Amino acid sequence: MSAFPAAEIRDRLSAWWAFEDSGSPCILGSVCDGPLPDTEDLARFWQDEPFVIDRAMAVINTSTYYGQAVPYHYVDQGSSAMAEVLGCPMRAVDKETVWADACLKQAQQVLDIRFDPAAPCFRRIRRLTEASCERAPGHHMVAPFALEGMTDLMAALYGLEPFLIDSLTQPDLVARCLEHLKQIWLEAWSQIQSVINTGNPGGISWVGIWAPGASFPLQEDVAYNLSPAAFERFCMPHIRDQVAAMEYPFFHVDGVGMIPHLDALLTIRELKAIQWQPGAGKEDLAQWHDLLRKILAAGKSVQVYARAAEVKPLAAALGTRGVMAVITDATHENMQALMANYRE
Repeated sequence: MSAFPAAEIRDRLSAWWAFEDSGSPCILGSVCDGPLPDTEDLARFWQDEPFVIDRAMAVINTSTYYGQAVPYHYVDQGSSAMAEVLGCPMRAVDKETVWADACLKQAQQVLDIRFDPAAPCFRRIRRLTEASCERAPGHHMVAPFALEGMTDLMAALYGLEPFLIDSLTQPDLVARCLEHLKQIWLEAWSQIQSVINTGNPGGISWVGIWAPGASFPLQEDVAYNLSPAAFERFCMPHIRDQVAAMEYPFFHVDGVGMIPHLDALLTIRELKAIQWQPGAGKEDLAQWHDLLRKILAAGKSVQVYARAAEVKPLAAALGTRGVMAVITDATHENMQALMANYRE
């Protein structure tokens, strides 16, 4: 059996993580030709374990992977899955979105939360991860579920507005709550990684970037509401601890409201890369070249989402060292043309 992932992909992505130059940008794109198992029953779509696994395997088996993309299964139980693990009731909006409803009334109650591996949601996530790992060797990588960030969990557990008010009026209590949630996060991360390590040759996350070891895109999406001083107090200690818990950490910077916190993130020496996701209506990459140069100048690799036509001007503006584009308009035609431009 040939090595999985292929040696060329391992070498190129290892160089990207190490902030080395391979002579061309890393490019990830895939095209799924289907057909896929489907259902209009949202409960079945999200929670029926055989259906979820069958659909994930069908996506992998009917997809073509281009550039440095590899087949992988992100155990997707919604972007608020960790909030469900901690007790939030969930609402399936459609096949893309599941929302968490608050389950607590005040911050003090956060300190009473405990991570329960026997919680129905976590047991379902663990079973899905185990089932995928059983099928993974030589076939695909397995990515962990969405563990979110500590401020995201606070907002989910008892509401965004109460959390923000408490960050101003009860900062010591908020700091204690965030520390408590960080310990829970690390425990859940450790447990799910213990499953994934049995099947993965390296690591991967929902973004789909293979890494030589454990990897996760850290986030604090709610933190765009915080001042830089509040971000330093409430978020940075936990981000540093999360970074220390894995070999290939990177940070998901979501939206222009997070730009004031970029300087703090760039000071974390062990943080390997930044994912820049500017937000709806701001996707045109040309306007972000200066921001991306700043990230690269700090010695961090950068990952963006790009249309195929944006890759050449991106590389011309930034160079190729530490640059990665995940293609958002992937078709067989434009991926084949794009890869022809960078064929070694």
